Amino acid sequence: MNAEAAVASAAWAGKPSRCERLRVRHLTYAIRRWGDPAARPLVLLHGVQDCAATFQFVVDALAQSWNVIAPDWRGHGHSDRAPRDYWMHDFLVDLDTLLDDLLPDAAIDIVGHSMGGNIGCLYAGLRPKRVRRLVSLDGFGPLVDRVPVNMHAALSSVLQPLPGPGAGYSSLDEVAERLMRANHRLSPEKARFLAEHSTACDPDGRYRWLFDRSIRSSSPTLHTVAEWGDVWAGATMPVLWIASGDVRLNAPYFGSQAFAERHRLLPHAETRRIAESGHNLHHDQPAEVAALVEDFLMS
Repeated sequence: MNAEAAVASAAWAGKPSRCERLRVRHLTYAIRRWGDPAARPLVLLHGVQDCAATFQFVVDALAQSWNVIAPDWRGHGHSDRAPRDYWMHDFLVDLDTLLDDLLPDAAIDIVGHSMGGNIGCLYAGLRPKRVRRLVSLDGFGPLVDRVPVNMHAALSSVLQPLPGPGAGYSSLDEVAERLMRANHRLSPEKARFLAEHSTACDPDGRYRWLFDRSIRSSSPTLHTVAEWGDVWAGATMPVLWIASGDVRLNAPYFGSQAFAERHRLLPHAETRRIAESGHNLHHDQPAEVAALVEDFLMS
């Protein structure tokens, strides 16, 4: 891997990170790293339409010394885009390949947010010897029990041209304002940091998100909670589920019965809820997230 210069932000003076490159299954992955490479490893997995750098606020709040490793998923951040589609099994094999290359023959602590948490939970069920402890941040399987599949629409979409780059934004300030409108808990400093690391300025001078817009039409490979539960059953290590305080319509914890059903499929998992936080709870309450994660991982 080729190391690049440490990343800094004028809006947020946190712990320095560096970005490295790794070839993974014919794609080049960007790997964000913080801390001492000789310290205990901690793998962070971001969610859909996000990037590894947005774990910065949680990393800043970690009290212990860690070798933090956070990939940009395929189609996100500074990693390569896939030729066309994004399937759950591709993310799983990418993670397995990354861990074999970076941390071979070791049981690893993994923290994942949203899609990253869901991928982590599936991976833990499939490769339990590779995961020492697992934390999922607001990731409890699919939003609904059964993902509807319209095969006519799905096959028709394959024949459609790939989506264009979109209109974009005229400045980073405009991106930051967009982020604050979507999340009222973001400070201007945090929003500016996220804007800097979640977009790139194209040759036409417009700032656009660093994720492949075709990710929105990804095809899931698991359609029911029962299917997820069959995989979760293999996760024998300690697991911590951390839920946000805000309730989203159709979220697994929107109704206590839905959440209880999922919890029965992974009965040994601990659960915590963080008040005054939305889905991006690692942005809203990073100190509390960091404290819960370290207490769990160090116990």
